[in-house]
Amino acid sequence: MSEENAMTVPSATFQLQAVGTDRNISEARSKALGKDQTETELEEASQQFESLLLNMMIREMRATVPESGLFQESMAEEIFTSMLDEKYADVMAEQGGIGLSRMIVDQLGTIDGVSGETTTDRNASIKLK
Repeated sequence: MSEENAMTVPSATFQLQAVGTDRNISEARSKALGKDQTETELEEASQQFESLLLNMMIREMRATVPESGLFQESMAEEIFTSMLDEKYADVMAEQGGIGLSRMIVDQLGTIDGVSGETTTDRNASIKLK
């Protein structure tokens, strides 16, 4: 199997995931800025983004491991490894990951209609008191 074909399937899958996640974050941000946005939608979009980033990190880390000449790598193994890495990233993001999801939710938190402060501003002021 040529090296060009081996990189096409995971790259295309990754690009589709990136487009979907980018769209979810854009929708969540626009909704957070004034439209009816629920906290869970924002959390889901930020968790998907963190999962995508973790998937990229895992894939790049795996690329640094030298391949063994003992077994020839097949297309099925490449697909399985790609899917396994994606699942690892999903589970890591669900369990808190590197904290990026929480930071995104805090940054894009909904605005309180009465006081004009964000939910993170309220949380920070509560912690300071």
